[in-house]
Amino acid sequence: MKLSKLYSNKPFQSISFGTRKGHLLNVVLGDAKNMADKSHNLGKSKLGELLDFMLLKKVTKKYFFYKESSKEKFKDYTFYLEILLNDGRYLIIRRSVSQNTKIAFKINNTTSEEFILYQNFDEYPSSFLNAQKKLNELLKLDFYKSHHETYRRLVNYSLRSQSDYDPKMNTVFQLRKFARNKDKQWKPLLFNLLGFDGNLLKEKYELEEEINKKKNTIKEQEKDFDIKVTDKDLLVGQIQNAELEKEKLEKELSSLNFYNQDKNTITKLVGDIEKKIAVLNTQLYNLEYDISKLENSIRDEFAFDLDKVSRLFAQVQIHFPEQLAKSYDDLVQFNHQITQERNEQIKETLVEKQQQAKQINKKLLSLNTQKEQYRNLIQDTSLFKKYSVYQKKLIEVEKELSRFQLQLEAIEEVRRKREELADNQAEKLEEIIDKLKNIIDNTAQCDLYMNIRKDFLEIVKRILNEQAIISISLNKNNNIDFKPEFPNFAKDDGNTYYKILCVAFDLAILINYRDQSHFRFVYHDDVVGGDDNGVKSRLIDVVREIAETYDIQYLFSAVKDNIPPSQDLSKDVILELHDRNDSGKLFQMSF
Repeated sequence: MKLSKLYSNKPFQSISFGTRKGHLLNVVLGDAKNMADKSHNLGKSKLGELLDFMLLKKVTKKYFFYKESSKEKFKDYTFYLEILLNDGRYLIIRRSVSQNTKIAFKINNTTSEEFILYQNFDEYPSSFLNAQKKLNELLKLDFYKSHHETYRRLVNYSLRSQSDYDPKMNTVFQLRKFARNKDKQWKPLLFNLLGFDGNLLKEKYELEEEINKKKNTIKEQEKDFDIKVTDKDLLVGQIQNAELEKEKLEKELSSLNFYNQDKNTITKLVGDIEKKIAVLNTQLYNLEYDISKLENSIRDEFAFDLDKVSRLFAQVQIHFPEQLAKSYDDLVQFNHQITQERNEQIKETLVEKQQQAKQINKKLLSLNTQKEQYRNLIQDTSLFKKYSVYQKKLIEVEKELSRFQLQLEAIEEVRRKREELADNQAEKLEEIIDKLKNIIDNTAQCDLYMNIRKDFLEIVKRILNEQAIISISLNKNNNIDFKPEFPNFAKDDGNTYYKILCVAFDLAILINYRDQSHFRFVYHDDVVGGDDNGVKSRLIDVVREIAETYDIQYLFSAVKDNIPPSQDLSKDVILELHDRNDSGKLFQMSF
């Protein structure tokens, strides 16, 4: 895939990228003279960020569109990126600032010279994640299909910002976006890219995580149970001692005579009396409930004022028949009679229930008195006090014995888990490490890796007149390390030489994946820097030649004053920015 166009519905320096032979070197120049003005930001570096945004990078409030100083200025912007797909068709991606997760796609068979603000699109993915998946499908990149990856994982090897040239970060291989990630999130990917089995490395990381997780579980178990596997024999001795102490206490308790002498008393107290009290309490509760219901059910006299009804009829001028008045009077008399008879029956039942409750309360008082007497009798027995002391000791010994037995079981469980780690996971991990060692010992057998390394070496040699070698090795943890080996003086010189290493690596990858459906563009921000015009001139010559030879779209941005005088880039400049006024800036405004 290559970049074809980038434009917007709002003020913006619309860009047409060169995609065909003879126009594959694309230069973005920045001519910033007003360096004292801190708002001179031309947008040269922001171009790379915008391209990443249009290739569906997930952004946060820290992204420059959404900062407090600029969010109002960008809120109405919608951008369009046209991509030349590897099958010859053109894909248009639409993404807005205000609704950056709502993406639209459109496929055209040809491109046009105009910057069309399309309204109708072929695809409107339902979510941002689905949009990334859809773009992954549309790009049809072979590497990602064969390794079950997505284009977002490696796109930044084709979009290098200035922060990706930091020698301290080792970003030739790791990329700055992976700087905070664990090795397992990028090393297997790069191992695959270089032609090796990244799944093997990924499996090693996952197995190590599983082993460490089990080791931590074992440590937590040892901590929770306060045990050490080496203390098993000591624990067996403690169990033996506790069992002997338990046996001794049980004999002491069985020899106390008061237990048999007072057995009947205890039976009466705990058995008969408590059971009777429980039954009577239940009966009393039921009686008191019935009494309450009966008291609430005694009705008042039936109340009906016939005169009041007659006056009401008169007020509304309705005749109140005499026969109707007589019928109401008879009804009043009848209800009065019924209520009186009912209340008399309820009162009789209520008296009966109250008598029953009184008898039960009397029995409960007697039984509770007996219970108190029995309790006093037992508590006054000196043997009981002795029994209580022995019983408490026995309970403590039994608790301790139970704790020792649980600790012993935990030790056996810990041993089992450790043996499982040693027999299974550890053995499997050793097999993976052996395979990785075999790969490192035989890198010459991997043609893709050897070709990438050869091209990397040649590019660096042509630009710097020095040798630099990609090397991979196993570190002390038997994990893969990727290193660029280059002269010490180059290391001391810093970013200038490190930029060249990044350029060489990215181009070496694209050269060796040219026969596959892969990225066919790379953008390097501010790659032409430093004071050595010879290095800069050779860099431009080399990237121009590689671009034309291997059909790779090479884009770079630079400050105009950094271009060597010997280089004529007039036909290669696709965008020239300046700070004379806002019209010369990428977004035609300051922010």
